[in-house]
Amino acid sequence: MSAIKPAIPVFEELTGIDVVWNILPEQQFRTKRQTDVSTGAGQFDVFFMDQVVNQYREEGWLQPLDQYFNDSSLYDEGWYKPDDLFEASKWQCHGGGYSDKWTGMPITIEVQTQFYLQDLYDKHDLEVAKTWKQFRENAKVIDENESDIVGTAGRGQKGYGMNIYILNTLLRQQGTKLWTEFPNDSGLDSQGVIEAAEWYSKLLQDFGPQGASTQTWSDVLSTMQEGRTGHIVADANMFWGGLTGDDSSVADTVQIAKVPKPEGGKLNPNAFTWQISTSKNAKNSKQAFLFMMWATSQPTDTWMHLESGGVFSVRESIWKNDEYRSKVGEDYAQVSLESLKQAAPDPFDRKYPEWGQRYSEELQRAIAGQKSAEAAMKQAAKVAEDIYSG
Repeated sequence: MSAIKPAIPVFEELTGIDVVWNILPEQQFRTKRQTDVSTGAGQFDVFFMDQVVNQYREEGWLQPLDQYFNDSSLYDEGWYKPDDLFEASKWQCHGGGYSDKWTGMPITIEVQTQFYLQDLYDKHDLEVAKTWKQFRENAKVIDENESDIVGTAGRGQKGYGMNIYILNTLLRQQGTKLWTEFPNDSGLDSQGVIEAAEWYSKLLQDFGPQGASTQTWSDVLSTMQEGRTGHIVADANMFWGGLTGDDSSVADTVQIAKVPKPEGGKLNPNAFTWQISTSKNAKNSKQAFLFMMWATSQPTDTWMHLESGGVFSVRESIWKNDEYRSKVGEDYAQVSLESLKQAAPDPFDRKYPEWGQRYSEELQRAIAGQKSAEAAMKQAAKVAEDIYSG
């Protein structure tokens, strides 16, 4: 929100609406958000929405935005340019395929890419991995020939935004998906998912750092920033600032590429869109919609990314903007653009936070070597299906 805050006076002048901010620590925000919408208090007119979108939608807490989109006094399609939004973002702002109505408006997005250290690749005569087989081979070479650098690092920690965020890319590239038949067959015990879980677990066991099963995304970023691993798969927005900023010891050598894929498989990296939404009991619904439309519009988004701190846009036009590409670098912009156009986000069904957490716990056990990937995924499948049948 720091990227848009300096522009708020423009919105206030245009509309006469005063914007009052309430910025909270993440866990406190999640608690207050749920309390506000579940009790009908309506204290917050606009709030960030994440993986709980369908839980909130099916509980009747979220207010669909379609009535405002259909109101010509509030919405101008020619000015807003919805076709400029990435399909992945629009899909997630319709409940990830579970709703035909707008559950929110996209404010920023994350997409998985590959980061590698050019100096290490040159030293060991490595080519950038286009397949997961090559990725593992590169990790092996680095791990076996460097005394204080591990071959790779990856999210091992439990949590539906942690290890399974990476695994879900792998399983979709294997031609499988979450929920073969919703809500009766989770698909988590299918051969494709088991193979993906086994591959990821073995990768981190063989070439990852000590304690790989407890690494969060920030641990992975730090490992890369400090030059203690040869390459990682992580969200592209970590590159600009995180890996190329003043705190990074690898800023001069780190490079970005598209995430690997299986031999003959599809790219389809995972992606996650943060949306801004409003509740059914919001006290200022029309004003909330005007703010959301303005904040996510092409003019505001362009300003945020050219003049302020915005680094990862939900709009294709930003990634094609010459000034923005010059600011962030051609490679970063092009890899991000191509990845976003082919992204396949997770569908967050209404109980995803519950069964996704249990699924991630089973994957963590497999990464830690406490059980086989097959046993872990079979248990994850049982838990997910029991949650819906119970």
